[in-house]
Parts: sequence; structure tokens; C-alpha cells
Amino acid sequence: MIRFALVALLPAILWPLSAFSQVQSRLDSLEGLLDDASPEDRIEIFCELSETYWQRSYDTSLLMAIHAHSLSLEIDDKRLIATSINMTGNAYYLMGDFTKSMDHYLQALAIREELGDSNSIASSYNNIGAVYVQMKDHQQALQYLKKAKFIFEALNDEVHLFSIMNNIGAVYKENGKYDTAYQYLSEAYEIAQRTRDESNTSIALTNLGETALSMGMVDQSLDYQKKALEISRKLGDKGMMATIHTNLGKTYLETKNYKKAYQSFQESLGYSTEVNSLPDLRENYRYLAEYFDIQKDYKQALHYYRLYASTKDSINSQEAMIRIKEMENISQAQTLQQEIELLRKDNEISSLKQTRLKNTIFSLVAVSLMIILVFIVYYQKNRLKRETNKLLEEKNKQLEKANKKLRDSEQHLKELNSTKDKFFSIIGHDLRNPLNALLGFSELISGNSRDYTSEEIQRYSKIINEAAKNIHLLIENLLEWSRSQSGNIDFNPEPTDLQPMINEIFKVFDIHADKKGVTLVSEIPEEIRVVADPNLLSTILRNLINNAVKFTLNGGNVRIFCKQGDSELTISVEDTGIGMSEKQLDNLFRLESNVTMPGTSEEKGTGLGLILCKEFVDMHNGKIWATSKPKEGSTFSFTLPVKANK
Repeated sequence: MIRFALVALLPAILWPLSAFSQVQSRLDSLEGLLDDASPEDRIEIFCELSETYWQRSYDTSLLMAIHAHSLSLEIDDKRLIATSINMTGNAYYLMGDFTKSMDHYLQALAIREELGDSNSIASSYNNIGAVYVQMKDHQQALQYLKKAKFIFEALNDEVHLFSIMNNIGAVYKENGKYDTAYQYLSEAYEIAQRTRDESNTSIALTNLGETALSMGMVDQSLDYQKKALEISRKLGDKGMMATIHTNLGKTYLETKNYKKAYQSFQESLGYSTEVNSLPDLRENYRYLAEYFDIQKDYKQALHYYRLYASTKDSINSQEAMIRIKEMENISQAQTLQQEIELLRKDNEISSLKQTRLKNTIFSLVAVSLMIILVFIVYYQKNRLKRETNKLLEEKNKQLEKANKKLRDSEQHLKELNSTKDKFFSIIGHDLRNPLNALLGFSELISGNSRDYTSEEIQRYSKIINEAAKNIHLLIENLLEWSRSQSGNIDFNPEPTDLQPMINEIFKVFDIHADKKGVTLVSEIPEEIRVVADPNLLSTILRNLINNAVKFTLNGGNVRIFCKQGDSELTISVEDTGIGMSEKQLDNLFRLESNVTMPGTSEEKGTGLGLILCKEFVDMHNGKIWATSKPKEGSTFSFTLPVKANK
């Protein structure tokens, strides 16, 4: 049985599945987070629990999703409402109730379209496409899946792109287009390997195995299925183990290895019953009937065929049964909510008692202070005149200081206003060009697409994509700059290993560097550690490495190295690019001059990256500078402390 990948699209505030070798370990960890969680986090934890129970019990998965939906309605958070509805649809899908599943997916999609969240909209497209496959409407399935593929590719989201490539391959397999299916499933497997997602790797191997069997590659099919089974056992994913054992049974039946075929079907029956997967049960009954027919045990063959027929009818009539189960689950969720309300009221009573005690103490302190104040006024009565004169003299001095501060503030405000005008001038100029390109070329394609060749459309689409990326980068830098100016950036320096952070950043730029033939080289020793805010340090390194790759000619290299001092570390990013003149060097790190130049492959910049770098380095009490010569490359260096300030 082909295996489809659903998209849950949960926030990344909790641990990923691959971090737990056993399902129970993950469930215990999630449940331990509930006690101190905020209302929003509780909803996300229940959604995470619903996804985790896919591997153990679909009924419990549905209960967790329904409870998450109930909590999200209480706080009226549309994003969380859509997420919990989507998770409920996933549980119905796994239980074989595709009508209820489609209803929930469409509800979630309507809310997500209202919110305008492209990522979550694409996840809904994927799930709706999976339901259409089960309904045998392959044309509609491909339409939704390819819309999701377009969005995830634009967002460069490989984590969710896996589900799309896997599901498109599954559709082509159902249509009998095995070569095309194998190609898509192979790409899905490569994505799962790159993202190191063992659960997705198991799904991809399972589907490759069934497709290979349809193509007559029996040995290859068995190899895929055995690897998938090994991973699923490690993860404790009983639903996947049920599917894989069914597929192994089919393969052994095909090769006339009847003993292993029977054992595989029996293994699958156990797991299917445990997780309440009617689709897997139906497949096993069907192939067991075929097995006993081959063995000429017609009594057993008839027995399993009747089970197959009744299970098929059960799936068709599942909606009524699920509604009864849903009412039971809702009742349990309401009981759980009532218990939560009682605990909340107890906390409120305790809080009121503490507040009353604080007010009493405050009143006593206030009365005591008033008595002391009266005594002091009486004692100082005869000295009042002298003290008054002295006070007036001090007030005059303070007034003079206040006037000076006011004049300084007025000058500072004028400078800030000038900087603001220059800033918005930069933003207006840099935003206008990509917007014009985006609007112009999209209008050409949308209005006269038949008048252009596929090569022209591809070229225009690339221009549109680059324009959208530039707008995204500009807005991202704008938000970072705005947060730094308003003092809303948290600054939490801590001992930070430098080499792992640089390795992660290199992964982000590997594709861009490969396209330009630029080599990224890190000479940072493993033991190097600095005291810095990890988020701000990552932003500094990303901007400097991005600039180095952008301005390096094809075939060049970008090198990052460091020099250790007694109290500080100097980090340098060196490129073999086009370099800069003395005038350009003088205008770096200054908003009023805003140096922006196109890269060696005509990449666009926002001019704010280096300004952000300087502000973040300043927050660490460090220094940043650059050295360069035209046509000989540039080196950007900055310092960071290696020990915490006392």
C-alpha cells in the first residue's frame, strides 16, 4: 500500500521527532511541558501530541487534536484554530474517514487564506491532494499538490517539500506511470536524507519499494522495504510497520515465497489492529484471501475475503462511527477542561489572598512613613528658610543643566530626523526597483503568456523570483534595523562555540556559492569560543559571508579565519572579489552614505547589512573594519570578547 505524507506544520518550539529513539520517551517529554506552558504553548503541545500518537493510536491522536481545537477557540487565535483543525483532519485521514478529513482540511485552508500565510496554505494544499488520491480523483490531486510544490519551492522549504514530492510520486504510481513516480520518489528520498529526517526516510523507502515491485525490480523492492522497516522499528512507528509488512507480504507473494508472505501479513495485522488502521487491515485481509486461495485452502480464503468485504464496508460507513467517537472524545475533552478551570480558580483565590496581604503591609508602611515625615517637618521648621534658599540655588543649577540637555536633545533629534529621511530614501529607492521588476514581468506573463516561449517565461520567472527575494531581504533587514533602533533586540551574551555556527551558515550559502563556482573555506579551530549573543553573532556572520560570496568572481574563494588575543578574538572574512576603492571604504558602516553595489552575478543588496553588523558588534563592545583594494578582494574583520565582563 502506497504511503502518503501529511503536513502538520507545527511550530519549532518543541523537539523534532528524530530526537527521540522511542515514542514513549517523546510523549513523556511533551506531557512534562504542559504544567508550566502558556495557553498558546499548551495548544501547540497538544497538536504535537496528536502528531506523535500517529505512531501508536489514531484514536488518541484524534482526542489530542480535538482538545487542542477546544483550547484554541477559548483564546480565539485564528492561526492556532487552523492548526488544530488541520491536525483533526490528519487523524481522520489516518483512520480512513476521508470525507471528514476533507471537511476539516477545507476549513483550515479557508482560515489560512484569510491570514495570508503561504507556508500553511501550501500544507493544506498537500493534505487536500492526498484525500483526492484516496477518492481516485488523480487530476484534482495533482492540481493541489503542484500548487503546494510551487509555494514550498519558492520558500526553499525542503522540510515540507519532501511531503509534496512523495505525494506526487504516489499519484503517478497509482496512475501506472511508474517511471515518473520513481523519479519523484527518488527526489523525496534525497530530501529526507539531506534533512536527516528518519520518519520521512522510512516513508520514501516504503514507497520506492512498492514502485520498484510494480516495475518488476523485486530485489530492489525488498532492499528498500527492509531498510524502511529497520528505521520504523527504531522510531517505534507502528502505523508504518503495518504498511511495510503488508508490502513485504505482497513482494513475497509475488516471488512465491509463501511462508514469508504469510508471516508478513500476520505481523501487519497485529500492528494495524493496534493503531486502528482500517485501510491496512483491509489490504491484509485481501492478500491473505489471495494467499489461502493459492494454497487451495478455500475455507480460509473465503473467511478472509468476507473480512475484506466487511472492512471495506466499514470504511465506507466509518463516518457515523467516527461521529460517535468524536462525541465521546469531546466529552472527555470537556471534562479535562473543567478540571483545568477548577485549578485556575484555585490559583486566582491564592493570588487574591497574596494581594490582600501585600496591601495590608503597604498601608502599614505608608502610615509609618507619614508619622516620620511629620516629625521631620516639625524638627526642620526653624531651618526652613535657609534650606529653601539653598534649594532654590540648586534648582537654578538643575534648570541650567536641563536647558543644556534640551539643546543637546534638539540637536540629536535633528540628526535623527536627517538619518530617518536618508533611511526612507534608501528604502524607497531599493524597494522601487524590485517592485517594478516584479509588477512588470508578472504583468507580461499573466497577460500575454501565450506570446512567449517557455525559455522566455522561465527567464522572466527567474527575474520575478529574484525581485521577490530582494524585497524579502530588504524587509528582513528593515525589521532588524527597526528593532535595534527601538531597543527591542534582546542581548544575551553567553559562551558560544564558533566553528559549529560557521558550519551551519556555510550550509545556507552552499547552493549559491556552487552556482558561482565559489569555494567556502573555514579555518576556525574547533576549540575557539567567544562570549556573544548567538542570534546577533549569526546575523553578523551571515551578512559578511553573504557579501563575500556576492562580490567574488566565478572560481574564487571565501575564507574565514581568526586571530586569538588575550581578551578578544579577531574574526576575519576574506574574499577574492572585485574589491573597493578608498572612497567606498570610507563610506562603509554609515547609513547617511549607504553603499550598495550589484554583485558579480548582478545580485542586489539593501545597503543595511553592514549597518546592522556595526550596531551588533557595538553591542558586544567590539570593533569592525574593512581593508580592500580594487580587483584584489576585500577583508572584513571584527572583534569579540573571549571572557565575560565582570
